[in-house]
Amino acid sequence: MNRRDFLATMGGATAAAATLTHLSPALAAETTTAFYATGLVMVSFEDSRVLRLGLPKAPGHKATLSMLAHDGASRSVNMKGAYTVETGETASGRPDYKIPELIRMQEIYGNNIHSKVPECPTVISIPYAAIKSITASEVSPTRYTFVRRDNGEEIQTFRPRKVAETLRIELSSDAIMKVDGKTVALNTMKELHTRYAPEDPASVAGMDAFSMHFPYYNAYLVRPAEANFDVVPKNLEPGRQATTTVVGHHFMPRIIPEFFCFVISC
Repeated sequence: MNRRDFLATMGGATAAAATLTHLSPALAAETTTAFYATGLVMVSFEDSRVLRLGLPKAPGHKATLSMLAHDGASRSVNMKGAYTVETGETASGRPDYKIPELIRMQEIYGNNIHSKVPECPTVISIPYAAIKSITASEVSPTRYTFVRRDNGEEIQTFRPRKVAETLRIELSSDAIMKVDGKTVALNTMKELHTRYAPEDPASVAGMDAFSMHFPYYNAYLVRPAEANFDVVPKNLEPGRQATTTVVGHHFMPRIIPEFFCFVISC
């Protein structure tokens, strides 16, 4: 189920159908739970034990976590603060994830860049031991490159491409997530979606919101002296309106164009 199908399901489901943490074991047969991260999200692989998703301070943006249980019960909460996934599994180290659509800030600033993701207003921490895979499930409708803000020169070390709008993180269903002081057992969940996007989509209608909002990331980047410059995304195909979804190795058109901000990693 892609994000838009999920949102439609969330709109039609009733949260009162069942509690989210006490469902029949028969509904928990899945071995993984899909966790989707969409929008203005920073992904940090810097810690050797946990992956961190940081939602930077961005006026006009709203962070939500939506949860869909196996029996169709749904719940959505506003997010702010620290959230954690916990698992009894262990990992030998940090895996080398291959996500070609993900923007890596090292491509722009070099390998000596660091992030301040833990300082974001909202942070989700996930141990690598709980992660089975990470892929880009939705990508930008157009190709992007990056240019320096001071002189407009294109960043030659960045490969122009369609970039990740949504990451799909497959989590072990044996894990749990702490949400607002409560425990959510992932073996009761079919999907979880965190979304950080403009609260009023109409306010950015017809605009390239990614280029507008990218500077919100800059406050959470620590750059070496030789890379002390800001960059902005440049849309290489501004006239295109259709969006695309990754399905396996194929791209399928979406019916409703809707894209705002895209994910980066450090």
